[in-house]
Amino acid sequence: MAHVRLRDIRKSFDRVDVLKGVDLDIADGEFISLVGPSGCGKSTLLRIIAGLEAQTSGHVEIGNDAVDGVAPAERNLAMVFQSYALYPHLSVFDNIAVPLRMRRLSTLQRLPGLRWLVPGTRSIERGIREKVADVAELLGMKDLLARKPGQLSGGQRQRVAVGRAIVREPRAFLLDEPLSNLDAKLRVHMRTEIAQLHRRLAATFIYVTHDQAEAMTMSDRIAVMMDGNIVQIGTPDQVYDDPQDLRVAEFIGSPKINVLDAALGSDGQLAIAGKPLPLRCAPGVTGPVRLGLRPEVLRLAEESAALITGVLSHRENLGGEVLLHITVPASKEPVILRLDHGGARGLALGTPLGLTFAPADALCFDAVGKRAPMTAVTAREAVHA
Repeated sequence: MAHVRLRDIRKSFDRVDVLKGVDLDIADGEFISLVGPSGCGKSTLLRIIAGLEAQTSGHVEIGNDAVDGVAPAERNLAMVFQSYALYPHLSVFDNIAVPLRMRRLSTLQRLPGLRWLVPGTRSIERGIREKVADVAELLGMKDLLARKPGQLSGGQRQRVAVGRAIVREPRAFLLDEPLSNLDAKLRVHMRTEIAQLHRRLAATFIYVTHDQAEAMTMSDRIAVMMDGNIVQIGTPDQVYDDPQDLRVAEFIGSPKINVLDAALGSDGQLAIAGKPLPLRCAPGVTGPVRLGLRPEVLRLAEESAALITGVLSHRENLGGEVLLHITVPASKEPVILRLDHGGARGLALGTPLGLTFAPADALCFDAVGKRAPMTAVTAREAVHA
């Protein structure tokens, strides 16, 4: 296995800059996800690492080797695509064995009929059979080895594609949205399998997805990409709890973070719809500013204690929890509150509601969408104000 280093990677197609100077260090054995909306450059970056696309400028290093200009086959990387790319006429066993046969057998040893006349073929095939059996055991596919891809479910075909990558013993695994063709229930199951496989192999995994739930549940770190740049990189908790850019805050999290317009007083204190908040921006922050509140940090409050007021306009019953959509003056979109099922009982559409939150749970973003530092206003300061 190996670490991967990217230095100032740029890529242009004609006059369009797809990657605008990406720097990234991926540790040996790390599971890192490149996540972002369609067109942000994440798949292009993965193809550059694989050698399937040449960067316009910048450098790629795998292990201690500079691989700029090195052919894909010589980089010893394994790619798993969303299309599986299995040979339909071959069995599961033969699909997994393909990379080993290409590497270990000569041209004559791969020819039908003549191959068994070439000395050493049987010994090599025994080694290949043992290796494929080990991988099939690892992936729970021993009973599927005789089947053809057309006889398999989507999840089973994806396992075959992963098995074919594992037998190569690559320096790193590159996975390009491998679960996007599966249904929702199977995606949840497969992302657990992939995360467990990573732990067993202790290999370097570079995973591309537009699904932030996949990135959050599987990764050691997440690199959030927007418009050809890495906007923020960190652990899932860091990216979710401490986003440094409004675009990151809005992209990571489901349901999406609530964003409200806030007024900035001369002393830095924030207000929403004319109601002062117990929050003050650091000196130097200028308006307009926006306040970010995750649905789970909001709480129902009596009108006298409410920091935000509105009217219940929609309910989403998800079984164990309920999402309440509340129309408020400070936001064009409804504010979403996440409650357990019992906490939302008896609330009818059209009911006036008050909301509050702990000051430490609020996130403030300045006029250009960058994170703005804040401090809590004490009760004594509020009285004097």
